[in-house]
Amino acid sequence: MKKNNLVLEILIIVMVFGVLSFITYQQFSLAQAKSRDLQRRSDLDEFSKVIKLYFADYGKLPDSKLINSLWGTNFTDNGYVYANSVPKEKYGSKEYCYEVENDGVSFKMFAEFENKNDPDCKENKFLCNEIEYCYTDINIINETNEKTE
Repeated sequence: MKKNNLVLEILIIVMVFGVLSFITYQQFSLAQAKSRDLQRRSDLDEFSKVIKLYFADYGKLPDSKLINSLWGTNFTDNGYVYANSVPKEKYGSKEYCYEVENDGVSFKMFAEFENKNDPDCKENKFLCNEIEYCYTDINIINETNEKTE
């Protein structure tokens, strides 16, 4: 009888550890996804500053095709280095995307978030190069070269 109770107690302990491990792993995975999404935001924010520098030099935004060909490389023009390393999507299957608006003074940067519960992730409502993204960062160039939304 004592042997059966011991086996039952060990089984219960193993089950409790299993449930706790599962819960901990889920929370850890969510924290990692949020961290990667935060990195995506930061990448786009930093690169939008590079785009604004280009605008300050040329009075126009760089072409979408040019920028979308640069992810993960460097961005130079006429010998001037705008970015030694243009950010590249490291974890997901959708590369970042850049699009110039028709007004010529605003542009959008797109990323796909892992955490679909993020309030800024709009369930793949944004299109760039015919690919759906859940997040976009909208930038408008004005006289003071500040970001507005």
